[in-house]
Amino acid sequence: MSMDRRSFLISLALIPPAVYWSTSVLADGSVSDAFMQVSRIITGADNLTPGAAARIEGLLSERHPGFAAHLATLYTALVASPSREAGLSALTGNDLDTALIIAKPWYLGYVGTPSGRILKDDAEFATFLDMQAYAKTDSIIPAQSYPPGPAGWWQDTPRGVDASDLPEGATTWAYQPLKTYTIAAPDPAWRAYAAGHFDSIEAARASLGKGAEQ
Repeated sequence: MSMDRRSFLISLALIPPAVYWSTSVLADGSVSDAFMQVSRIITGADNLTPGAAARIEGLLSERHPGFAAHLATLYTALVASPSREAGLSALTGNDLDTALIIAKPWYLGYVGTPSGRILKDDAEFATFLDMQAYAKTDSIIPAQSYPPGPAGWWQDTPRGVDASDLPEGATTWAYQPLKTYTIAAPDPAWRAYAAGHFDSIEAARASLGKGAEQ
Protein backbone atom coordinates (compact mmCIF):
# COMPACT_ATOMS: atom_id res chain seq x y z
CA MET A 1 0.00 0.00 0.00
CA SER A 2 1.47 3.33 -1.03
CA MET A 3 1.45 6.44 1.12
CA ASP A 4 1.34 9.98 -0.22
CA ARG A 5 3.60 12.72 1.08
CA ARG A 6 1.05 14.31 3.37
CA SER A 7 0.05 10.98 4.92
CA PHE A 8 3.71 10.23 5.56
CA LEU A 9 4.23 13.47 7.46
CA ILE A 10 1.02 12.98 9.41
CA SER A 11 2.27 9.53 10.41
CA LEU A 12 5.44 11.16 11.71
CA ALA A 13 3.32 13.41 13.86
CA LEU A 14 1.89 10.34 15.60
CA ILE A 15 5.37 9.43 16.91
CA PRO A 16 5.50 10.75 20.50
CA PRO A 17 8.06 13.57 20.67
CA ALA A 18 10.75 13.36 23.30
CA VAL A 19 10.33 17.03 24.14
CA TYR A 20 8.16 19.91 23.08
CA TRP A 21 9.79 22.84 21.34
CA SER A 22 9.54 26.55 21.88
CA THR A 23 10.65 29.63 19.97
CA SER A 24 13.02 30.52 22.80
CA VAL A 25 15.31 27.63 21.87
CA LEU A 26 16.59 29.51 18.83
CA ALA A 27 17.57 32.84 20.28
CA ASP A 28 20.54 32.99 17.91
CA GLY A 29 18.53 32.05 14.83
CA SER A 30 21.48 30.21 13.31
CA VAL A 31 20.79 27.89 10.40
CA SER A 32 22.37 24.86 12.12
CA ASP A 33 20.23 25.33 15.22
CA ALA A 34 17.17 25.68 13.02
CA PHE A 35 18.01 22.45 11.22
CA MET A 36 18.46 20.56 14.47
CA GLN A 37 15.19 21.86 15.86
CA VAL A 38 13.24 21.10 12.68
CA SER A 39 14.79 17.62 12.58
CA ARG A 40 13.67 16.97 16.16
CA ILE A 41 10.14 18.04 15.31
CA ILE A 42 9.98 15.85 12.19
CA THR A 43 11.47 12.71 13.77
CA GLY A 44 10.03 13.13 17.26
CA ALA A 45 13.49 12.36 18.66
CA ASP A 46 15.45 14.60 21.04
CA ASN A 47 18.65 12.54 20.95
CA LEU A 48 19.78 13.38 17.41
CA THR A 49 23.50 14.04 17.42
CA PRO A 50 24.96 17.37 16.22
CA GLY A 51 27.49 15.56 14.04
CA ALA A 52 24.85 13.69 12.07
CA ALA A 53 22.73 16.83 11.81
CA ALA A 54 25.64 18.85 10.46
CA ARG A 55 26.45 16.20 7.86
CA ILE A 56 22.84 15.87 6.69
CA GLU A 57 22.39 19.63 6.54
CA GLY A 58 25.59 19.98 4.52
CA LEU A 59 24.58 17.29 2.04
CA LEU A 60 21.11 18.78 1.57
CA SER A 61 22.52 22.28 1.15
CA GLU A 62 24.79 21.01 -1.63
CA ARG A 63 22.02 19.17 -3.46
CA HIS A 64 19.08 21.54 -3.09
CA PRO A 65 19.50 25.18 -4.18
CA GLY A 66 17.97 27.62 -1.71
CA PHE A 67 17.83 25.01 1.04
CA ALA A 68 18.78 27.47 3.80
CA ALA A 69 15.93 29.83 2.89
CA HIS A 70 13.44 26.97 2.65
CA LEU A 71 14.64 25.66 6.02
CA ALA A 72 14.07 29.05 7.65
CA THR A 73 10.54 29.23 6.27
CA LEU A 74 9.78 25.69 7.43
CA TYR A 75 11.12 26.42 10.90
CA THR A 76 8.94 29.50 11.21
CA ALA A 77 5.85 27.52 10.19
CA LEU A 78 6.52 24.68 12.63
CA VAL A 79 7.31 26.71 15.75
CA ALA A 80 4.25 28.91 15.16
CA SER A 81 1.95 25.87 15.41
CA PRO A 82 0.22 25.00 18.69
CA SER A 83 1.43 21.40 18.55
CA ARG A 84 3.80 19.13 16.65
CA GLU A 85 0.95 17.22 15.04
CA ALA A 86 -0.77 20.41 13.90
CA GLY A 87 2.47 21.81 12.54
CA LEU A 88 3.34 18.77 10.43
CA SER A 89 -0.23 18.19 9.26
CA ALA A 90 -0.61 21.78 8.02
CA LEU A 91 2.51 21.86 5.83
CA THR A 92 1.98 22.57 2.12
CA GLY A 93 3.99 23.50 -0.94
CA ASN A 94 7.70 24.19 -0.40
CA ASP A 95 7.40 23.62 3.35
CA LEU A 96 6.05 20.11 2.77
CA ASP A 97 8.75 19.37 0.19
CA THR A 98 11.49 20.62 2.52
CA ALA A 99 10.17 18.57 5.44
CA LEU A 100 10.24 15.39 3.34
CA ILE A 101 13.73 16.21 2.05
CA ILE A 102 14.91 16.45 5.66
CA ALA A 103 12.99 13.36 6.81
CA LYS A 104 14.50 11.00 4.23
CA PRO A 105 18.17 10.98 5.37
CA TRP A 106 17.17 10.88 9.03
CA TYR A 107 15.08 7.77 8.45
CA LEU A 108 17.07 5.99 5.72
CA GLY A 109 20.59 7.14 6.57
CA TYR A 110 21.47 8.47 3.13
CA VAL A 111 20.64 11.12 0.57
CA GLY A 112 20.03 10.43 -3.10
CA THR A 113 18.94 7.12 -4.59
CA PRO A 114 21.17 4.04 -4.28
CA SER A 115 21.22 1.57 -7.16
CA GLY A 116 22.08 -2.10 -7.25
CA ARG A 117 22.45 -2.12 -11.03
CA ILE A 118 25.12 0.50 -11.70
CA LEU A 119 28.55 1.02 -10.16
CA LYS A 120 27.99 4.69 -9.38
CA ASP A 121 24.79 6.45 -8.32
CA ASP A 122 23.89 9.71 -6.61
CA ALA A 123 23.45 8.23 -3.13
CA GLU A 124 25.69 9.42 -0.32
CA PHE A 125 25.94 8.09 3.22
CA ALA A 126 24.64 10.39 5.94
CA THR A 127 24.33 8.48 9.23
CA PHE A 128 23.96 4.98 10.64
CA LEU A 129 23.66 5.32 14.40
CA ASP A 130 21.07 8.11 14.11
CA MET A 131 19.07 6.39 11.37
CA GLN A 132 15.51 6.53 12.66
CA ALA A 133 14.32 3.49 10.69
CA TYR A 134 16.41 1.46 13.16
CA ALA A 135 16.12 3.77 16.18
CA LYS A 136 12.33 3.47 16.29
CA THR A 137 12.50 -0.34 16.48
CA ASP A 138 15.82 -0.94 18.26
CA SER A 139 14.10 -2.43 21.29
CA ILE A 140 12.73 -5.21 19.08
CA ILE A 141 14.98 -5.49 16.03
CA PRO A 142 18.73 -4.78 16.32
CA ALA A 143 20.29 -2.58 13.66
CA GLN A 144 21.95 -4.51 10.86
CA SER A 145 25.65 -4.34 11.61
CA TYR A 146 28.41 -6.63 12.81
CA PRO A 147 27.38 -10.00 14.31
CA PRO A 148 25.94 -9.54 17.81
CA GLY A 149 28.04 -12.34 19.27
CA PRO A 150 31.24 -14.39 18.91
CA ALA A 151 31.93 -16.88 16.14
CA GLY A 152 29.07 -19.35 15.82
CA TRP A 153 26.60 -17.18 17.75
CA TRP A 154 23.91 -18.03 15.22
CA GLN A 155 23.96 -21.71 16.22
CA ASP A 156 22.21 -21.05 19.53
CA THR A 157 18.50 -21.79 19.51
CA PRO A 158 16.49 -18.57 19.98
CA ARG A 159 14.90 -18.16 23.40
CA GLY A 160 11.49 -19.80 23.57
CA VAL A 161 12.00 -21.92 20.43
CA ASP A 162 11.83 -25.72 20.57
CA ALA A 163 14.36 -27.04 18.08
CA SER A 164 14.48 -30.62 19.38
CA ASP A 165 13.38 -32.00 16.02
CA LEU A 166 16.27 -30.46 14.07
CA PRO A 167 18.35 -33.10 12.28
CA GLU A 168 21.84 -33.78 13.58
CA GLY A 169 24.41 -31.34 12.23
CA ALA A 170 21.81 -28.81 11.09
CA THR A 171 23.76 -25.93 12.66
CA THR A 172 27.03 -26.66 10.87
CA TRP A 173 28.15 -24.93 7.69
CA ALA A 174 28.53 -28.26 5.88
CA TYR A 175 24.96 -29.41 6.51
CA GLN A 176 22.78 -29.99 3.45
CA PRO A 177 19.12 -31.03 3.74
CA LEU A 178 18.25 -34.38 2.22
CA LYS A 179 15.99 -34.22 -0.82
CA THR A 180 13.23 -36.37 0.62
CA TYR A 181 10.39 -34.25 -0.68
CA THR A 182 8.61 -34.04 -4.01
CA ILE A 183 7.24 -30.99 -5.74
CA ALA A 184 3.46 -31.21 -5.95
CA ALA A 185 1.73 -30.56 -9.24
CA PRO A 186 0.25 -27.04 -9.29
CA ASP A 187 -3.49 -26.60 -8.87
CA PRO A 188 -4.85 -25.73 -12.37
CA ALA A 189 -7.18 -23.13 -10.86
CA TRP A 190 -4.36 -21.34 -9.04
CA ARG A 191 -2.18 -21.50 -12.14
CA ALA A 192 -4.92 -19.92 -14.27
CA TYR A 193 -5.56 -17.26 -11.62
CA ALA A 194 -1.84 -16.45 -11.31
CA ALA A 195 -1.58 -16.17 -15.09
CA GLY A 196 -4.27 -13.50 -15.04
CA HIS A 197 -6.97 -15.49 -16.78
CA PHE A 198 -9.45 -14.89 -13.95
CA ASP A 199 -10.12 -12.06 -11.51
CA SER A 200 -10.33 -14.36 -8.48
CA ILE A 201 -9.45 -17.90 -7.45
CA GLU A 202 -13.16 -18.57 -6.93
CA ALA A 203 -13.90 -17.63 -10.55
CA ALA A 204 -11.07 -19.85 -11.75
CA ARG A 205 -12.31 -22.83 -9.75
CA ALA A 206 -15.88 -22.34 -10.90
CA SER A 207 -14.83 -22.11 -14.55
CA LEU A 208 -12.55 -25.14 -14.33
CA GLY A 209 -15.07 -27.24 -12.43
CA LYS A 210 -13.30 -27.00 -9.07
CA GLY A 211 -15.75 -24.82 -7.21
CA ALA A 212 -16.00 -27.32 -4.36
CA GLU A 213 -12.27 -27.25 -3.60
CA GLN A 214 -10.96 -25.05 -0.79
